Amino acid sequence: MKKYSDWFKVDLHIHTDFSKKTKTNDYQGSFDINVLKQKLIESEVKLFSLTDHNIINVDAYKTYYDNFTDGDPKLLIGCEFDIEVPESGKSITYHSVIIFENESFSDAQIISQKIEGLYLKKGSVLTDRKIIIDDLYDLFNGFNYFFIPHAGNTKSILDPYKGYDLKLCQQMVLLMPSAFEKVKESVRQTYNEGFDKIKTLDFKEKDDIPYINFSDNHNCNKYPCTNKDGDDHQFYCIKGKPSFESIRFAFIDPKSRIKKFSEVEVLRRFDNFLHSIEFVDNPIIKNTALYFSPNLNTIIGGRSSGKSLLFNILGKKINNKKSQIDKYGLDISNANVKSFLDDEYKKVISYNTHDIIYINQGDIVNYFENNSLKDLIQESGEIDSYKTSLDFFKTKKQDLNNLIDKLIELYSELYEVLNSNFTFHDKDIASILDSSYIFKAILNIEDKTNSFQTSQDVLELLIENTEKFKLNENWSFTIEEVEIIKTFQELVESKKTLFKNIKSNYDKKEKFIELVKQVISSKNANLDLKGREKEASNQRLTILKANISDVFKIAMQVRTHCLLFENLLYGGVQEIKINDEVAVVLEVESNQNIKTKIFEGISNANNNSSLYDVLIKLALGELKIKNFAENSSENLAKKTQTNIKSILDLFDKPIEYLKYSEESTSKNNSPGFNSEKYLETILRSGNSKIIFIDQPEDNLGNKFITEKLIDLLRDLKFKKQIFLVTHNPSIVVYGDAENVIMCTNNENTIEYEQFVLEEKEHQKEICNVLDGGQYIFEQRARKYNIKKLIN
Repeated sequence: MKKYSDWFKVDLHIHTDFSKKTKTNDYQGSFDINVLKQKLIESEVKLFSLTDHNIINVDAYKTYYDNFTDGDPKLLIGCEFDIEVPESGKSITYHSVIIFENESFSDAQIISQKIEGLYLKKGSVLTDRKIIIDDLYDLFNGFNYFFIPHAGNTKSILDPYKGYDLKLCQQMVLLMPSAFEKVKESVRQTYNEGFDKIKTLDFKEKDDIPYINFSDNHNCNKYPCTNKDGDDHQFYCIKGKPSFESIRFAFIDPKSRIKKFSEVEVLRRFDNFLHSIEFVDNPIIKNTALYFSPNLNTIIGGRSSGKSLLFNILGKKINNKKSQIDKYGLDISNANVKSFLDDEYKKVISYNTHDIIYINQGDIVNYFENNSLKDLIQESGEIDSYKTSLDFFKTKKQDLNNLIDKLIELYSELYEVLNSNFTFHDKDIASILDSSYIFKAILNIEDKTNSFQTSQDVLELLIENTEKFKLNENWSFTIEEVEIIKTFQELVESKKTLFKNIKSNYDKKEKFIELVKQVISSKNANLDLKGREKEASNQRLTILKANISDVFKIAMQVRTHCLLFENLLYGGVQEIKINDEVAVVLEVESNQNIKTKIFEGISNANNNSSLYDVLIKLALGELKIKNFAENSSENLAKKTQTNIKSILDLFDKPIEYLKYSEESTSKNNSPGFNSEKYLETILRSGNSKIIFIDQPEDNLGNKFITEKLIDLLRDLKFKKQIFLVTHNPSIVVYGDAENVIMCTNNENTIEYEQFVLEEKEHQKEICNVLDGGQYIFEQRARKYNIKKLIN
């Protein structure tokens, strides 16, 4: 059971055999209202009219109304008139269908009598009935009706006005509740250009002139064929309930409410949108079932009427973690939901996370304040880019950690060598200069341990991977390619043999030199006392030179590494493009000095000194690490990690902000501007199927709502199911909500009712709740600035 506005087929131009009375051979076959009724039901037409030429078939209306039952196609009274424009000096007429609000047999009689009385007064013969537009005004003064002239084919309204006053024709159509019938797609643009010349600026170049095609059927047995013997009619649909008021709304807002049946079929939702919810025996909610439109559902009501409660109940029932239902302390176990694909009601429906956008009241501003735009990124389908960006910052953090670790490692070596023995005694000098002799080795060998290991690894990888390459299942080889692989394998094997020989020769040479050193050491041990003292002094000299060499070597490494920390820019930026106008930026700013943070852990460290100088003094004991007894590398590492933790933590949660096409960012714009951009972006770029937003107008300017948000909602609602809690009448009315859920709270009993915009009684209720609702409805009905237009 649908309680919301939905599409229905309409055909307001169908002839009966009465048209043969006023037009020769106008109707083919015999007319039977019951045959037509069956054809309409088979074609699923919900609203129709009988529109004979300049005459009313009262008997057909009586038969239909007498036998009408609920569910039958609804019949509005109508007539097709031949209208002449005497002022033009042309004898031609144009056809216009007039559809009345009336739908009873007595009204059909009254309208018929008025028509017959007019033609009797004019003395018109039955087959040559004509009226002028003033006759129409006078004849049906006090009646509500639609004026639907032909356009773009024979009997077009433009024909008698061409060369006379097209502007007069266009003004008349704009001033009356009117639409065009039977216009070809190719000529719509020409019509619209003509109307644009006399419309106010706000309405120029808008798709707001209603065009709608009916069957103009002249043979009920061949319904729905067009005209007398034409092709099958391509139905048009109107959105709403089958009623005169729905047609009025459609003519006011054709873009949202008039579409070809083929277009409606494309718009039909077959994804798993939320179908309905039922409340049974809830302590504060009246028993009811709400049926949701697959398009735009708005939730309205006064203060404490249960709007946000319903919003959060729905969030809980679709298993969304952002639902705040717990704050209400309400048992909702007896509330059950159903999706489009479900046969029965369920306690909960589980949707994929990316299928839902769920924005609580105030969330949008909080996204910026809490420095997280992940929801926007995920909704825009850029979550992989987001993960890549986070990985980038993890790498940057590790790079900084590696720099610090290397600094500590170098300091450890510096600390060790600076605290080595640099003493050389007079006795050692005397012993070295003594004439006693000793044996000394004159040959050393290069250490090739690492080089040999690298070569060994390369050979093993080549052998292993060549075999895998040859046997891979995803490609095959020609005979020539197989031969190339075989030759390569032979090359690798030959290098393996050569390497084995080189390594063997090296090992023998190394062993020989080591044996020589052992022999020399043995011989030196058998020398006299002077000789042995000389050997010992030479060994101490060698150690001294090595220590001095190590100091300069490690000091140069420390100095080079320290230079990296002078004004180090450790941060980074990643940009994720959401659309042509907006990008999400992730950034870690280099707004702290690493060297300064390290110095904070060292007593009396001067910020004007270089890091290198401070570390030298620290290793020599001239400065101290705060709160530690020793200046060891372990203590320096602990102190440094503590001091730079605040910087390292930045990489775990980089700041997130929006960058706009005009090169400004959310960092330097107002909360309202940022909220508008965020909402527009998340709605435009979404991959979601269902959108929930509680009071989107919060922090949004009225200009944004009227100029952007409403157009965005009107477009998106045919692609996504939307739920909005709102106080803004423009969103409800100009957004053309298919479903308006009215919330009322009467002595702590909450009631939820469903309204539609095209029901007059519902319009009154909506106006009573929404501030400015009456004005918005009036403005919508007025559509154009009539005073300007007439002037």
